[in-house]
Amino acid sequence: MKFFIQLVAIIFIAFILELFLPWWCIAMASFAGGYALKSRFNFLAGFLGIGLLWLAKAGLIDATGSSPLAEQVATIFSLNKTLLYLATVLIGGLVGGFASMSGATLKKAKR
Repeated sequence: MKFFIQLVAIIFIAFILELFLPWWCIAMASFAGGYALKSRFNFLAGFLGIGLLWLAKAGLIDATGSSPLAEQVATIFSLNKTLLYLATVLIGGLVGGFASMSGATLKKAKR
């Protein structure tokens, strides 16, 4: 249950912060979620939280856009659209996972 609460908190905090701050604010949200709501699976909570958030945001931007932006970016990188989404989820997930794990480790080190 604590894992699910941590996951939802990371998604919510990161979504709010991304409205006002640059992309790397996801690390601050995951770090805070890992520090405040330490669970057994901190890396997984940060990885899934940010990965799912970025997947949803990328899909929403692609679906509501008037031009095929994802296809054009995928063409620039010589990928298809699915691999572009996978790369987006992987990059965001790794940043979120390591930040969440760092927050939990700092809390353990302070004791």
